[in-house]
Amino acid sequence: MIPTGLRRPLLVAAAAVAALTVAACGHDGEDGTGAVPGVLVPAAPGAAETVPTSPPVSPPSELPAPYREVDRSSPDAVAAAVTELWYGWDTTRDSGPYDAKLRALPLLDPATVTDLVTHPPISGPGADWLALAAAGAIAHVSSTPAHEAGAPADTDLRAYRLREVTQEFIGTPPPPRTQRIVSVVLRRTFDGWRAESVVAR
Repeated sequence: MIPTGLRRPLLVAAAAVAALTVAACGHDGEDGTGAVPGVLVPAAPGAAETVPTSPPVSPPSELPAPYREVDRSSPDAVAAAVTELWYGWDTTRDSGPYDAKLRALPLLDPATVTDLVTHPPISGPGADWLALAAAGAIAHVSSTPAHEAGAPADTDLRAYRLREVTQEFIGTPPPPRTQRIVSVVLRRTFDGWRAESVVAR
C-alpha cells in the first residue's frame, strides 16, 4: 500500500508521462516523417550509409586504330602495346592518366578490366598533370624491352616483361620528356595474351 504522502506526487508524475506520450504520438514532424523535432532518430541496424560514388565508366569496345592488329600470340607485342596506350596521355581530351589506361582495356585480363572500371580515381590527377594540361601536352610514347637479372621464366600461362617507356611531349611550351621502367605481367587466355598488371617501378 502506497503511503498517503506519496500518492499525490506519483499521480502527478504519471499524468505528465501520459501527456508526453499522447503528444508524441499525435505529432508529425515538419518533414512528414513523424519524427519529433529536436530528437535524433538512429538509423535502423544494418542500414547502409549513402556514400558518394564516381560516375559509371563506359569501357571502350575496341582498341584505337593503330593497335587493332596487335599480335596477341606474342606477350612482347601485347606488353608493348599496353604500355604505349597506358602512357599515351593526351591532355587535350583526357581528364587524367586514367582515361589513357581505359584505352588499353581490350588488351587487359577480364579481372583487371573489372578492377580498373569499378575503381575510378576519387581525387584529381595531381599537379604534374595540371602542368601538362596547361601546356596542352600530348605524349608520343615509345616502349622498348628492358631486362632484369633473375626475372621469372615464362610459362604456358604467365609471362613477365619489363619495358622502358619514354614519353615525348608536344605542347606550348613542350614539356620535358619522361622515362620509366614498367613491369607487365601477362596471362594467356582463350584469345591470346592479356595484361594482368601494369606497374611503374
